[in-house]
Amino acid sequence: METLSQQINTPNQKWTALQKNAFRFFFIFLSATSLLAYNIFFMVMDTFFTESHYTETHKLFGILSKPVQWIDVHFFHIGYNPETNTPFFGDGRFGWVLLPTVFSLSIIGAFIWAIADRKRTNYNKLHYWFRTYLCFYIFIAMISYAVQKMIPTQMPYPNIASLLTPFGQKNKMALVWDFVGISPSYSFFTGLCELTGSLLLLCRRTRVFGTLFMLTVLLNVVTLNVFYNIGVKLNCMLLLLINLFLLVPYIPKLFRFFYYLQPVSLAEKQYTFSSPWKKYAIIALMLVPAWMSFKTITRVVDMNAKNIFNRKEQRLYEVSSFIKGNDTLPPLLTDTLRWKRLAITDYQGRRFAIVYKMKDERDGYAYQVDSTKKIITFTDNPDSTRKFYFSYTEPAKNKLLLKGKWNGETVQVLLDNIDVDNLPIVKEKFTWVRKI
Repeated sequence: METLSQQINTPNQKWTALQKNAFRFFFIFLSATSLLAYNIFFMVMDTFFTESHYTETHKLFGILSKPVQWIDVHFFHIGYNPETNTPFFGDGRFGWVLLPTVFSLSIIGAFIWAIADRKRTNYNKLHYWFRTYLCFYIFIAMISYAVQKMIPTQMPYPNIASLLTPFGQKNKMALVWDFVGISPSYSFFTGLCELTGSLLLLCRRTRVFGTLFMLTVLLNVVTLNVFYNIGVKLNCMLLLLINLFLLVPYIPKLFRFFYYLQPVSLAEKQYTFSSPWKKYAIIALMLVPAWMSFKTITRVVDMNAKNIFNRKEQRLYEVSSFIKGNDTLPPLLTDTLRWKRLAITDYQGRRFAIVYKMKDERDGYAYQVDSTKKIITFTDNPDSTRKFYFSYTEPAKNKLLLKGKWNGETVQVLLDNIDVDNLPIVKEKFTWVRKI
């Protein structure tokens, strides 16, 4: 560790065999996984052309489906099946087969590299540019998360369906989304931390502090994803590994500074290009993060505006009267036809209605409104051939009357509009002084 730290200030120093072999392995492994976990090429192209990098990445990974299946059958036995499992580098079977495969190939590649390049004394220049690439990679991978937290769209404010779902019926990931989303200020703070760490990594003078700052950010992200079973554990752990790789050369000096309180220098040799075209190419590449940030912000701002509009348009109704034919049904828990309440909401552009039965069981439906004919149509999910048509009127303020067929019965449903903002978790405001 000490010699690795000293090499930063003495670029011509001879590396040990351990240093060279470790670098060869991590260069291959991190290069490969950086193209798998967050495909940087498609993410960059996405900002210049079209929002399709997920689709293109799926196509790329689809080519690997058969080889990955063969490897799994003969070596790892995780159970990857290309017919049922998504070919995507994440927490699924595909990712957990591909990761040890890349790990094994990296060991083999490092061994071959060591034999072919055994006379090399150091990799200072390649190490410098590789670390620069990884800093930009972390920025590109994190910028979308950061902006979507600062402008709360990754974890948006909970809609009616989420607010009315009992705590015990939610999975851990949904709890985290609601926990962060219910407080936009906290979401902004976490996004600001991610953005700050990413920006610090881009600048050479702040890179060491940036790796320390990003270490705390990514540790928090990894622990949340692991302990709350969020489905990007593999991806975020790789980002943490990359950050640790960036930090390792400085650890001995940082230890002396923080523990022994000794003065140290973290200065390192800066490599530059002598050819003019290479200099211009680097300057052009420097503009990519700025352009990606701009495109991400404009996209997220538009998404947030739609979320705010949809949240204002959502409605919650309590059933005050439910008539089947000529009979008014009492609110009995044993009744399987009667409704208890109705929610009209929207989630990321998907409009749906939720019918709550008497025991708070939920049925979700896509819905369409024909304001000219005063008809609202509920389409079953997933059986899209099953539709329910209701004529609607507003007999009084904050009341809605639906008439139509429901499960083969002619029904009239009178509903009272409930103000969602009066729910305790929504109504509560921040206070410095509690009334105790």
